Amino acid sequence: MGGIRVVARIRPQQTSELQKDCIVSATGPDGEPSSQPTFVRIPSFKNENESFSFQFSSVYDQASTQQAIFDNEITPTIKHLFNGFDVTIFAYGVTGTGKTHTMRGGKSLAERGIIPRLLSSTYRRCRKIEKDSGGATSVGITLSYYEIYNDKVFDLLESPEKRTMSGLHLRDNGGKTVVVGLTERPCESLKEFEKMYDEANVNRSTSATKLNAHSSRSHAILCFKVTMTTGDEVRVSTASGMWLCLPRTNRRLPIRQLSTS
Repeated sequence: MGGIRVVARIRPQQTSELQKDCIVSATGPDGEPSSQPTFVRIPSFKNENESFSFQFSSVYDQASTQQAIFDNEITPTIKHLFNGFDVTIFAYGVTGTGKTHTMRGGKSLAERGIIPRLLSSTYRRCRKIEKDSGGATSVGITLSYYEIYNDKVFDLLESPEKRTMSGLHLRDNGGKTVVVGLTERPCESLKEFEKMYDEANVNRSTSATKLNAHSSRSHAILCFKVTMTTGDEVRVSTASGMWLCLPRTNRRLPIRQLSTS
């Protein structure tokens, strides 16, 4: 299993933008509307008869649903997670483009984002594997969640009062960058995850922007580790969800794949 898919999602216009024209469109290769668009087109500001096009693996327009994105882009990767492969979901964009909505989503079932949907599917698969094996295989999930803010790493599963000004330290471990001292907690159900996740999100660094009054101003990385044990055989894989904001304060930050210690 391998490969990278690069997907674009066009967010709906905000209330303050409804009086303006929507200039971004999702199209097929010929520039016409398509049931499975792969191009984003933006008109040229210098020449009204000219436009710029950008190709992606898939493009989702303003009417796309959380369910459709999860079914098409995330569901096919779940089986690989249980075969020992790591999975990374990387949401990238400037402040106000909808990264948190896509990744975290809302509280209703329809508005749930990628992360809670992925955990829900993973727990169901865990229970099925344990049942089908007659108890011979056990599956455990542990969670870690941290932010990178002003070039420093902070553990979101610990209260801000326990933070040091320098944040957590990083070290190299066989070519991987490891976050030293990062909390890793067992997480046995979706309900437990949601409680832990909500408490952790309160600890995220936020600040108002012109586009979003409650914008997250840090890069967030949530990892859950799946450990399958059958007798003496242990298989470990990690699913990572990253959403990166691009405020001016973090424009120089190099992002690398990080692991827990």
